[in-house]
Amino acid sequence: MTSRTHKHSLSGVARWTIPAALCSVGMMGAWLAPGASAMASTPTAGSPAASPAVVIHSAVKAPSAKAVLAYWTPARLRAAKPASVIVAGTKPKAIPATGKQPGKPGQVAGGLPSGHAAVTPSTKAISPQAFPYPYPYDSFTPSWALWRTYPYEVNGKLFFTNNGSGFVCSATAVASASGTKNENEIWTAGHCLVNTEANNQVYDSSAIFIPAYNGNLANFDPFGEFVWNGGSATNTAWLHNRDLTEDEAAMTVGTSSTTGRTLGQAVGWDGFAWNQQPGEQFVAFGYPAASPYNGNNLIEDIAATGAQDGGISGANATKPIAIGNPMTGGSSGGAWNIRWGTSGGPGMINGHNDYKYSSQPLAMYSPYQNTLSNQVRCFGAASC
Repeated sequence: MTSRTHKHSLSGVARWTIPAALCSVGMMGAWLAPGASAMASTPTAGSPAASPAVVIHSAVKAPSAKAVLAYWTPARLRAAKPASVIVAGTKPKAIPATGKQPGKPGQVAGGLPSGHAAVTPSTKAISPQAFPYPYPYDSFTPSWALWRTYPYEVNGKLFFTNNGSGFVCSATAVASASGTKNENEIWTAGHCLVNTEANNQVYDSSAIFIPAYNGNLANFDPFGEFVWNGGSATNTAWLHNRDLTEDEAAMTVGTSSTTGRTLGQAVGWDGFAWNQQPGEQFVAFGYPAASPYNGNNLIEDIAATGAQDGGISGANATKPIAIGNPMTGGSSGGAWNIRWGTSGGPGMINGHNDYKYSSQPLAMYSPYQNTLSNQVRCFGAASC
């Protein structure tokens, strides 16, 4: 297939080729079994102007950070099952990525670990292109020296329990609805927060976020572990209809288990964008754990939008976007960044690893981030 070489001078050392094992459908599919939730839906967005399409959820009783940390032993972290990227079907109806933006483009900048705002990325547009499958990409493991430096360190692994089993996804520190003094929010896929496989809305019961996770080392959590405090936001389309066009979620976490610092103080945070043009150049991240990956390594993927999914419909009128991306289960929720760079900051999240088609194992699809996406990030508010 055609491949684009990543020209960044800080690129890592281990580059992935396209293994035949990725052509197996068995690496994907349904991942959570039905069961009763230990949480109760409490739509208390805190504002009469909160969007009714956003579902704010909190634990009946806030999880005990001490108990959650005690549960997630190194052995349980290693044994966590990769939450598979969802299989939407056998073959997509790919269309050129030329869809119209549904509203006024918006963005918020990322932030430095010091708590200062990062440089606001340029909004210069790229010219959309039409690619035949397989869409061009370059996928590799950055060097470990980079994982624990800004802005790579905003990426991490999300470990969670759902219906009695342990799973793992990917997630990213993001500009928080709590404000810059308490940057405590992560962005991920909706199916990493609440299982809707049998339309039973089973929420996670405990979770931790580990930024810059490195499963190859005894010190796998260089910034500590950030326990989910029970707060989350998703939308009604995902929660009630398993709508892949709106499969997205935000979760809030406590302070570091080792330093007591907030997530933003420890690693900084990613920016966020919505209502951008569908055709973009992305830098995507994730921790794929299903074969041929092992979940120990941060994977970086460089790709432009290859197509939109013209065969899917849902609450989001703008079709999901696709890029060349071979990541597997465990990478779900990993951020797709636009205008990302080590000198200008982490760029802005404008998509995430979400679903695939069995006939396209080398492509990944993401919901298009619209105004509702930002309202989910803002926990129901119009802006934050």
